[in-house]
Amino acid sequence: MKVVKKVIKVDQELTTEIAFNDKAIDDLYIESGPRKDFKFRNTKVSYLNGLRLRYSPLTQNKIFTLFYKFRKKSKKLPLGNFILDHYGTLEVSEELLELYKKYYDRKKGLWRHNPQEQLITQRQLEESQELSAREVIKRLVEAQFPRKGKLGRIAKGTQRTYARFLMGYHKRFDELIFDEDEKGYGTIRLKKGLDWKAFWAKYPPENRDPKDSDTEISVYDTNNIGPSIVDNLTKGVIEKYLECRKRPPGTKENILDSLQCLYSYAVNKLKCFGDNTPPINPTQNIEILKDDESRYKGSKWNEVSFDDNQIALLDRAFIKIARKKPFQSEGLMLLSCTDIRPEELVKFKKSDLKDGYILFRKEIKKGRSKGKVEDTKVYYTPSITKALDRLHRQYCRRGHEKYRFIPWLFPSDRIDWGNPDTKYRQSNKTRLQNFRGAWEEVRKLIKFEGSIKTLRKTYFTQKVELEIKNAQELSQVIEFKRKQPIRN
Repeated sequence: MKVVKKVIKVDQELTTEIAFNDKAIDDLYIESGPRKDFKFRNTKVSYLNGLRLRYSPLTQNKIFTLFYKFRKKSKKLPLGNFILDHYGTLEVSEELLELYKKYYDRKKGLWRHNPQEQLITQRQLEESQELSAREVIKRLVEAQFPRKGKLGRIAKGTQRTYARFLMGYHKRFDELIFDEDEKGYGTIRLKKGLDWKAFWAKYPPENRDPKDSDTEISVYDTNNIGPSIVDNLTKGVIEKYLECRKRPPGTKENILDSLQCLYSYAVNKLKCFGDNTPPINPTQNIEILKDDESRYKGSKWNEVSFDDNQIALLDRAFIKIARKKPFQSEGLMLLSCTDIRPEELVKFKKSDLKDGYILFRKEIKKGRSKGKVEDTKVYYTPSITKALDRLHRQYCRRGHEKYRFIPWLFPSDRIDWGNPDTKYRQSNKTRLQNFRGAWEEVRKLIKFEGSIKTLRKTYFTQKVELEIKNAQELSQVIEFKRKQPIRN
């Protein structure tokens, strides 16, 4: 059944009022036009003075906003998105009444304290003590998974993994957009139209028993760990959760890593235990048993490398797919002659090409959060030079001139050239995300098995073999010299 929204025609030059009830707010619909602030009728209580509904026809967002004065300066305080049956007139009234009773001077008719600052402080205090695992998950996701003991955030891929186990396996996960900034730190934002408060209200926890489910359930949606106070988590509780249903060892390890991140954030950032660090971390020293045959499906390529004949066939395949898979083919060629990982290579910029070497920036290196990682130089070799020459040809092809304005060394072939946003071309959206499409084309041409990671393994194998060969040659020279008579 198609739902037809009633279109309310509004004269934008006039102040518009609507009734202060959830039905009137839910029925409000304007097809197009600029953002509009609506006053409420029938709000006779003083603590609702200044309350407005900020409405955007473009996004259909309806945000309760308090307009007020503090120290003779006009201010506004967004209180939350209207969501029917979750956050409406009752909830916003209760929130404003609490602020009014604490911080408004009724005799003088003014705010003794800035309600915006007080609301933030109040929420922080409430959220810092005796939080449930669910509440910690909320704060952790909103904070975008900060690194422990260091500035910045964990990597995009790790963010996605942790978020999946902590609050995913649910349609709420599809509302998250995972990206990364210029420093390589992961970022999380919501799809257009929601703020975090509205997001959690729209997707409440399901309170399901994980052992009774045929599919994986996130920690947020469980009826055991989810509502548990973080202070009450024990090693036994976590072990029981890990073993409550059949899971492969790799999945258990990822869940445990996610819980370790959650617990660390609760202790160090939210100060759930006050200034006293708990003597026992329940997420530590948990043993996950592995079967001798337990290996993920891609692990068979960990110890495999290509021989010389296969390398020659691969090189021909890279060249053959160059027109069909521009920039990707050259990326695979470069991967085959360096120790750079695919997820690192896609983040290289044209400015990283220097005289005599490629600058391998620390912010794009794997493991930068563990120990000291520095910028390194990847010096040009004949193989690297050949790959870069092939890449230069791509930029010189007819129709590819526009790619010169993209900062990435390996631009995407799916760029929206009509996008008017000036920041778009500098963003991660204009670079390659991976080389899987090109590798599939290569696999069609070659007559042997292997994966992209095999290219890196082959590079290391060749490097070791060369070092052994050089060492053998050096030892022969030394041995020859040892046999020579001593000359006076």
